[in-house]
Amino acid sequence: MNKILIVEDNLTNMKLFADILEAKGYEVTKTFDGLEAYNKIKDNKYNLMILDIQLPILDGFSLLKKLKEESIVCPKTLIVSAFAMDKDKQTAKALGCDNYITKPIDILNFLSMVEKLTK
Repeated sequence: MNKILIVEDNLTNMKLFADILEAKGYEVTKTFDGLEAYNKIKDNKYNLMILDIQLPILDGFSLLKKLKEESIVCPKTLIVSAFAMDKDKQTAKALGCDNYITKPIDILNFLSMVEKLTK
């Protein structure tokens, strides 16, 4: 079974993502800040991380940078963010992000990307 870590501080978005993924049979772990996500990634193996950029304590870009600097194996990463600027997408790619979609999400596109990244 594919294990997915959702890192999202907005409760509505968290519920939406988790409900969609659980309905499709994915095992979901939820966390609301980047530091907690960092600790979960160190201690667990996930097939995919769905990551927001704007997070409390440790933002999404800082989380990716910290994992990279410490040579911690990062799961495949799908950033789901309200930030739609090309600069943000380029930063995400440079930090090892596998794909990037903007909010509000298109559910079918979201699921398609999750399926591709978890194969």
